[in-house]
Amino acid sequence: MLFPALLAAFISGSASIPGGDVDSAVDDRQIFQKLEQATTALAEKGDGFVRREARLEQCKRTRTDAVHLSSPQPAGTPLDGAEIYRRGAQASVLIGSAYKCDKCAKWHNTLASGFAITADGVIATNHHVAAGATGEAMGVLTSDGRFFPVVEVLATDKAHDVALIRIDAKNLAFLTLRDDAPAGTPIRCYSHPANTFGCLSEGIITRYFKMNEPERNGAVFLQTTADYARGSSGGPILDAFGNAVGMVASTSPVFTATPAPHAAAKDTKPVAPATPSQQMVRHNCATARALLDLVRR
Repeated sequence: MLFPALLAAFISGSASIPGGDVDSAVDDRQIFQKLEQATTALAEKGDGFVRREARLEQCKRTRTDAVHLSSPQPAGTPLDGAEIYRRGAQASVLIGSAYKCDKCAKWHNTLASGFAITADGVIATNHHVAAGATGEAMGVLTSDGRFFPVVEVLATDKAHDVALIRIDAKNLAFLTLRDDAPAGTPIRCYSHPANTFGCLSEGIITRYFKMNEPERNGAVFLQTTADYARGSSGGPILDAFGNAVGMVASTSPVFTATPAPHAAAKDTKPVAPATPSQQMVRHNCATARALLDLVRR
């Protein structure tokens, strides 16, 4: 499904990437409005997409044999930042899900990120994106302005917060998955944070750890110093050679402890505890191995 008005906002081909240079500056409002219009139209009268009940049932699938992956890019000369931006942008998608709340009759949208891992339409994103309970219709927007309905959830893993969804597309730019990047590896994150289309941040893998939150059951995640925010869920974490070594999942802010109130004299007012201040943010990412495990037999 194509939208001519949106396509006109992009320069065809791989030479120009939205936001990649001064001559192709992104109009965030236009892009997100177009995606919302497309998913709303899909929910109201569209066809050829997976509906909510079927999608939620498909999210129970834990493996798929319908995906054939390429090998990671071999190590060699690291790519420069502009090339990593280009690869991340071309393979990444903006994911919209149309839903209705209980307060009005209008359609609303949740927005997230994802990226292609095959040329024929397999998209990696988070379980919490694919399994959104209220979305009636889900679609993706590519960097060249094409809109595709999500037609199937191939497999998910709730503990590791990963999912593979499918769109009917051909010849997509895609990223290969690398599951052996050690802590300390320089990385970049490409995502769509807080209604901002196509942001690249950089950092390193700080560690791998077992997450013991409820429903995670000790699942292995990685942490990075690359920045991201809401809307980034499903965005790729890229190594210096353009491989996806992980995927944005969540953040865990760390605050100072709240000190106890100071003792007050009998004739003075009690001293209120100080407001905790934020010290850092832990950026938790699903691993490429968790994605690969969805397609391994």
